[in-house]
Amino acid sequence: MNKLFLSILVVFLWKAEAQTSALPLADSLYAIGNYQKAIELYQNSSTTSAVTYQKIAQAYQATGNIGLAINNYEKAIQLDQELVIAKSNLGKLYYQSRNYQLADSLFKKLVKNYPKNPDFYYRLGLAKEQLDDTTAIQDFQKVLEFDENHQKTLYEVAKYHYRKKNYQKVEELGEKALLSYPENTRMISLLAQNAVALKNLVSAKNRFEQLIGFNQKSVFIHFNLGSCYFNLKNYEKAYEQFVKVIQLEKNHLQAFLFAGKSLNELKRYQEATEFLKVAVLLADQPVDEFYTAYAVSLQKQEQFKKAIENFKIALEENPQNYRAQYELAVCADNYYKDLATKINYYQLFVRKFQNDPKAKYYLYLAKNRLSDLKEQQHLAKN
Repeated sequence: MNKLFLSILVVFLWKAEAQTSALPLADSLYAIGNYQKAIELYQNSSTTSAVTYQKIAQAYQATGNIGLAINNYEKAIQLDQELVIAKSNLGKLYYQSRNYQLADSLFKKLVKNYPKNPDFYYRLGLAKEQLDDTTAIQDFQKVLEFDENHQKTLYEVAKYHYRKKNYQKVEELGEKALLSYPENTRMISLLAQNAVALKNLVSAKNRFEQLIGFNQKSVFIHFNLGSCYFNLKNYEKAYEQFVKVIQLEKNHLQAFLFAGKSLNELKRYQEATEFLKVAVLLADQPVDEFYTAYAVSLQKQEQFKKAIENFKIALEENPQNYRAQYELAVCADNYYKDLATKINYYQLFVRKFQNDPKAKYYLYLAKNRLSDLKEQQHLAKN
């Protein structure tokens, strides 16, 4: 009998020791990234404590299995309401899986219980943003009371002011963020957009160049940098950026248009024509600007007949396109020999746009040319 009792005791102690040693082994496996094996050991453990469920949840979270991670965090919290890390991680996963209402509810409780924790306010603010709760900004501002250099929050507050068109405030917050973290590309991008809104093209250009310097390459960055160069009349660099946009997105309509326009300004008319042809083809609905740019390129190559056809298409799309109407008159002037025909085109332009302040420069040119043509006509009659 004593032998039987001793045998049972030995087996019991061996099993207990095995279970005890299994948890440290599971922890070690988790630490080196062998998450699935760690999960198996945690699940096979005889103990189903809150801490064990939390560890299983963390392992599932590491593998990207959000659903099972949430399930195990919830089990852990049911067993122990004091597991703050589990609650915080669960709230983040609710947010990640778009359960914004659950995330909002959980972080509200955490903020109430831990009113000096900046991260809880930050997470609450993010959830509120997704729920269109306007009090989100108050939570973000609370974060900055505890951590004035909280980079993610500085970005959120700056973004809020950008939407409100408080552009000077955006600059202040952006500069503050970059003082402690100069490589904050999200903030640099926001400052670039802010500079565009302020019409400060040099500042915007510098910001977009910074992003490229940090190896940030996207359609958004290259196109906006190209637009800055174009408006600053640096057409060579503008063209280079628009080509990079096309390399990233082969059917980018605006990139083809402005690549062509840049080449026009560089007097590389034949190359410009190729880009502008594609821009016209890509347009879902023909747009007058595309046809005008294309026609200007043809005009520069002295292909006046084709240019006239495209200016007319542009005017069908938008009869108030004064540039197309003027350039049509110039093309007609070069293409037709009959003085009366030439005069009619210029007179049409003057009649249509004589009260349009935007057309002032072209009206001046048209009237001067009209005067010359009428004098030629008068001399020819005599």
